Amino acid sequence: MKRIFLSLAFAVALCSCARNPQPEIIPMPSKVRMGSGHYELASAYTVACQDSSLLALEDFINMNLASAGQADMLVGTDADITFAIDPSCQDGGYVLSVTRKGISVKAASYPAAVAAVATLGQSVDGNSVPYMKIQDSPRFEWRGFMLDVSRHFFTKEEVKKIIAKMAQYKFNKFHWHLTDDQGWRVEIKAYPELTLRGGFRDPLTHNHDIDLAGRVEKNNDLTSVLPADRLIQKDGKTLYGGYYTQDDIREVVAFAASLGIDVIPEVDMPGHSLKIIESFPHLCCKGTASWGKDFSVPLCPGNDQTLEFAKTVYSEIFELFPYDYVHLGADEVEKSHWIACPKCQARKAEYSLADESDLQDWFVKELENFFLENGKTMIGWDEIAAKSSLSGSAVVEWWRSWSPATKKNAAENGNKIILCPNEYYYMDVDQNRNSLMKVYRYEPIDEILKPFEDQVLGSHGNLWTEWVASFEAAGHRYFPRMFAISELNWSDPSSRDEAGFLSRVITHLRKLDAEGWNYRMPDLDGIYDQNVFIDSAVVSVTKAFDEIVVRYTVDGTVPTIDSQVYTEPIVIDSDCTFKFRQFTSTGIGGETAVAVFKSVDYAEPVQVDGLEPGLLVRWFNGTYTMCDEIPQEGWDEEYVSPVMGYPVQPKNDIGLVVEGYLEIPQDGIWSFYAYTDDGAIMSVAGQEVVLNDGLHSRSEKTGQAALRKGFHPISMKYFDQGGGILEAGFILEDGTRVPFKPEQLWHKK
Repeated sequence: MKRIFLSLAFAVALCSCARNPQPEIIPMPSKVRMGSGHYELASAYTVACQDSSLLALEDFINMNLASAGQADMLVGTDADITFAIDPSCQDGGYVLSVTRKGISVKAASYPAAVAAVATLGQSVDGNSVPYMKIQDSPRFEWRGFMLDVSRHFFTKEEVKKIIAKMAQYKFNKFHWHLTDDQGWRVEIKAYPELTLRGGFRDPLTHNHDIDLAGRVEKNNDLTSVLPADRLIQKDGKTLYGGYYTQDDIREVVAFAASLGIDVIPEVDMPGHSLKIIESFPHLCCKGTASWGKDFSVPLCPGNDQTLEFAKTVYSEIFELFPYDYVHLGADEVEKSHWIACPKCQARKAEYSLADESDLQDWFVKELENFFLENGKTMIGWDEIAAKSSLSGSAVVEWWRSWSPATKKNAAENGNKIILCPNEYYYMDVDQNRNSLMKVYRYEPIDEILKPFEDQVLGSHGNLWTEWVASFEAAGHRYFPRMFAISELNWSDPSSRDEAGFLSRVITHLRKLDAEGWNYRMPDLDGIYDQNVFIDSAVVSVTKAFDEIVVRYTVDGTVPTIDSQVYTEPIVIDSDCTFKFRQFTSTGIGGETAVAVFKSVDYAEPVQVDGLEPGLLVRWFNGTYTMCDEIPQEGWDEEYVSPVMGYPVQPKNDIGLVVEGYLEIPQDGIWSFYAYTDDGAIMSVAGQEVVLNDGLHSRSEKTGQAALRKGFHPISMKYFDQGGGILEAGFILEDGTRVPFKPEQLWHKK
């Protein structure tokens, strides 16, 4: 009877003419119906749980509804907020109703109830919740994030903060990368040497730490400072590191469980095992920890003691992590070391293995069988699917964007698949203006996977921490890209709305700022890398929201927390270089934007007869690292292109030289961009306007030119290694990027 009454009450609320605006929720729910009016929570509001297991929600409720007060939890069916498990809800889904009678949550499971609390927390304003009804369920059952604590160590308190934030954005799998060449972070009772020795290193001799120290000095990047609480004194040296005791692990696992999150441990073998080998040299073929041509020396699969060691380690891991899945790693193995090893060659002969790839497959299968005997399902990076002989019970985590064959092999073999293509889902990759929407526009289910969609568990965002030394640095890498991955994993792809998503992102970044988190601040608008002016210019920059503080210098130094605050437009009448840097409200500095300003005269148009549509492109097959390396003669192909864009996918590395004329419709200072992977240099009217040279992932550079109406020469040098992108065009006054149109591009016949 009460259920019918609530439905009628909600219907009445919906009928009112002035409906509430929809809360800015990430990820976007499946269905939202807004009513008129609000339910006001008392400072000591009550929460009734029909099932006593739901009482474990208390801490998460208090975290998300902190502005409303503290919850008084009880078992029952009558309170300000009621929770019930309802099997009729879609898998992983919930129904959240807010009426004048209160707030009701029906959830398919405990994790679904956690997701409902996350939505409620994003909807509350102070103690007020709008009348509404939300029916919601996830697109993917597996919504994961990985934290690498091997390259740099994060305390259990920091890990728990990250897990809590994951829960607020409806992630349900925490992939914990616990071991690698750079550190062993989990206590193993049978082998205490692994943490006592492998948990610490000398930062003065470690390449990543040396690079980070350089960033601190060069860029005043205080997030790259190694945290003092991770430094110890030993044998007269300062060492960096740390590890988790088994009690620490249990505490984190229990905390995650209270938030509906499974913790998936990764203990990497047979590669990425230098910390094992440093303590137990006899477990590798060479008897010493070292690096090979591409990767580190791996464990020796021909040695029976290696298997004994691995099974002992994983036995303890199984006890610590109660969930079905354990990650073996098994990526980037330097198999060449096995060729000269008598034990490895004997193992190949024993099992009639054709080559070292077969030997790795044998090692993986041996451990997979051990996992299965202990009730665990093995996950491995997509290298385990390099051959079609992969066991169908293993889960393949596909990360190599350049290797679709392993994804195809896994799908055709019947394996479950987790998607984390490095091109889109690796959070360690440097960010730029386009990074967020690059992720948001990605569709995980491509043509290869469409016939096998039921085998896709979901996707992962991965944070590798070679150059992420601190919790603050992690926040800068996570946000806002975590928002995009959250929505890709949870929401129906047909609901994607780029403008709406960007609006919601700003709201959530402001919340992060208020909570003291670090995050990547949206790029400043109003300036370019290369700026020009006639006589004088007004330097005017726009930030995304008020809480951000913009500081600047004009003496070539990197702005610090003590530098001049930008408060209003600045008038200049001579050449100068500004360095702008944004700071969060808590004083954490972001990247530095360098804006060069030059005084110029208008470039006059050229008079050219016989122009035809399109640009002349000369194609060079070859590997280049800078644009100047592309030759002037001896091209492999010449053709006319209607656009300034990336050509048909080449089979090899390439260089392009593009030439022609750009038609300018009126006198003015024109702004340009080039968004490329890899290097590019664009010139207009004989002036180098955009410099985006060198090997790099997708990034944008900008510039300006003062041009009279008419035709002006335009050229582009571009090279790519391993697959790239080339897009160039105008930047409009509102900041919109518009690629050159075919009717604007010409060449001389």
